[in-house]
Amino acid sequence: MALLDRLRQFSDVTVVEQRFVCDGNVWTAAGVSAGLDLALALIADQAGAEIAGKVQLAAEYYPARVKYGDAHLAPEAPAYLRAAE
Repeated sequence: MALLDRLRQFSDVTVVEQRFVCDGNVWTAAGVSAGLDLALALIADQAGAEIAGKVQLAAEYYPARVKYGDAHLAPEAPAYLRAAE
């Protein structure tokens, strides 16, 4: 949080408090796990939601309840993912 306050002091900087941000072709993340969120969003942007969904399923990474594509509905997906639908 201290760094956000320091950034706000610059008149030409807009602080966006999100886990990751895409500004044109620049993607930035707030930290390690936010970097995973960014990676999935980047994959979805570049290769499509279905591919991002397959990566997400392989990583079993569903912390934000954002599910890309429908790979989470596959029979091999963990039951907790399929039950959430």
